[in-house]
Amino acid sequence: MINIRNLSKLTFISLFFSMLVVSYTIAESKIIHLVNTGWHVGIVVPVDAILKRNLPETKHFSNSNFLEIGWGDARFYKSKNPTARMAFEAAFTSESSVIHIYAFQSPINETFLNSEILKLEVNAEGYGELLRFIHKSFVRTANGEAKNVGIGLHGEKVSRFYLSNGEFHLFNTCNTWIAEALQSAKLDISSQGIITADNLMEQARELSNNTD
Repeated sequence: MINIRNLSKLTFISLFFSMLVVSYTIAESKIIHLVNTGWHVGIVVPVDAILKRNLPETKHFSNSNFLEIGWGDARFYKSKNPTARMAFEAAFTSESSVIHIYAFQSPINETFLNSEILKLEVNAEGYGELLRFIHKSFVRTANGEAKNVGIGLHGEKVSRFYLSNGEFHLFNTCNTWIAEALQSAKLDISSQGIITADNLMEQARELSNNTD
């Protein structure tokens, strides 16, 4: 015959460990954001110990809470006044690609006031794969340093361009790269056919529980 008192203890212990597992899972997940500026989508990640271990470029930006990371054709992305002709040339005759990092402190919705922002939850394994994908996209020296190729769009103290090893073309745009990054994070998204920001955000909205 089962002792009711012992059964209650076993139930309590089982419930306790179940709560620990749930808490552990929640603690291990990460929140990232997508920021749609119109023609381009960037990934925003929180600056913490995990990011610093995986992206040494974080050391170039002190006192920041977030990094917005994007990829694209070097000439078009770095231009202060990009033109339709430059966009056409990037699609068919791109010579190199770059990664742009923008570091900021303010809340995301205040920093990107006129942009669509999506919040996505990524599990621990997926987040690690995401950071590895980004890390591998940099052209690096023998000692692992990324190659700085210019001041970023928001000034040298908070933004820089780095040389990337990816090939930009019509079917591999800045938004394709973001889609591939999300794929690496184990999110249910396909990079096939992703060219524009709208292509990407249409899929990403189905993954997001809420917007900022």
